[in-house]
Amino acid sequence: MRKRIDYFVRGYTGLGEVNYIESNVAEIKEVYILKAANEKTATLFLKEFINLIEEEMVVEVIKNPDYSEAIDGVIVREKSIAILTTPYIKYVSSHSHLIDLTKYTKLPVTFVAKKRKEIIEKTITSFSESLAIHKEIQDIHREDMDYKIADQIINDFLKENIAQYPDLDKEGHIYKRMFGTNTSEGIVTCVDNLITPIKNQVFLKGPPGTGKSYFMKKVMEEAINKGYDIEVYKCSFDPSSIDMIIIRDLNYCLFDSSSPHDYDPSEKSDYIINLFNLASTKENTELNEAKIKELKIEFDRVFETALTELSKLQELAGSIENSEIKLTRIDVKSILADYRINY
Repeated sequence: MRKRIDYFVRGYTGLGEVNYIESNVAEIKEVYILKAANEKTATLFLKEFINLIEEEMVVEVIKNPDYSEAIDGVIVREKSIAILTTPYIKYVSSHSHLIDLTKYTKLPVTFVAKKRKEIIEKTITSFSESLAIHKEIQDIHREDMDYKIADQIINDFLKENIAQYPDLDKEGHIYKRMFGTNTSEGIVTCVDNLITPIKNQVFLKGPPGTGKSYFMKKVMEEAINKGYDIEVYKCSFDPSSIDMIIIRDLNYCLFDSSSPHDYDPSEKSDYIINLFNLASTKENTELNEAKIKELKIEFDRVFETALTELSKLQELAGSIENSEIKLTRIDVKSILADYRINY
């Protein structure tokens, strides 16, 4: 069994900044917030903590969408412990404890909050514009879809693959996450880390608007009604859509493996469901081929503008990386002991 599970819970989308931490710590008894001068201090602490425990138990590592080397938090469900950074304090402040790491930063830190806010606001504006274009493309494909056929495909899948499993004597829990997001270094994903251990992998194909998110929502509803926990990986561009669900107790993963995250089966037990090929007349799509091409070009232009703006966060990383941090494994063990964190 894989000991480390990586994912994102916050990011910048066409509908604004999102944060899904609450669903991931709702069942955690001890939540700690790191009060650190910057991301580097918190990340050094979290990396040392991961090194101390990852051989013994499953560690959930929450990745940082701003800086690729930074970590936003760690969750150890076996111990019911979460250690998070300050972006999450307003979501968990009522039941969290503060760990003060400020003394471990030896040099003054340049505060970059104002500049960061400007970059994020401009980035989200461009993402919002590109999302509007994306919706136009969706609408064209939707006109071609025969949703009665699509519903029958979904019902057949549920009957053949999910209905056979027993009902559990508990309520299912939904963990909202993202398997990737738009960062200062481009689009970053953790897909391989997440799906490799899963035996049954279902790859959903088709352009936007063909019902891939709806397919996963119906599977999610069935599994939740049976009492199974679900990891729901929301789209990092359009949070109203779903990119993937994982039902670990059933060893099942359903994944929107179309662009921009193209994946194909690697095992004989994996299979593809292409809703566009199975449930679309394609007439309107073919009629509007030139329009779709034009929209895609405009979408790519605006989306790239957003990524270019977001990349400016790297300019702020210098002041963080240049700060001198003195934090050893011995320090981390001492801090954990001081705060009576039982790991």
